Amino acid sequence: MPWWGGGSDDSSSASAATKDFTSDDATSAGYGASENIMTSGIGSGGGMAELQQASMVLQQQMLVQQVIADLTDKSYEKCVTSKPTDGLSGSQVACIKATVNKWLDANEFITGRLAKKQQMQSQQGQF
Repeated sequence: MPWWGGGSDDSSSASAATKDFTSDDATSAGYGASENIMTSGIGSGGGMAELQQASMVLQQQMLVQQVIADLTDKSYEKCVTSKPTDGLSGSQVACIKATVNKWLDANEFITGRLAKKQQMQSQQGQF
């Protein structure tokens, strides 16, 4: 029996093994010669917007992961000064919490200042 749980019919597995993956596969799947599998849904208008939205979400996720990695590196370098062990001591945990909280406070402060500055500029531009 194949690993994907299908039947034990050897003729179907033999035909699947001899099938090559060429451009004939795309035309047999309902895509014409001038239509690409990748672009078939994009030309409908909504597909491009969905693709851009998915791209933005992925970029945001990557940015969050990068910030977490940077914060982890900085906290580790600052707080773990002795030889690493299986666990963290109480003072190391407290140091890491303080470092993260300082970063979060600074990030919130900067974000607030930039929002106020943008609001002031937009108000000055209206008059």
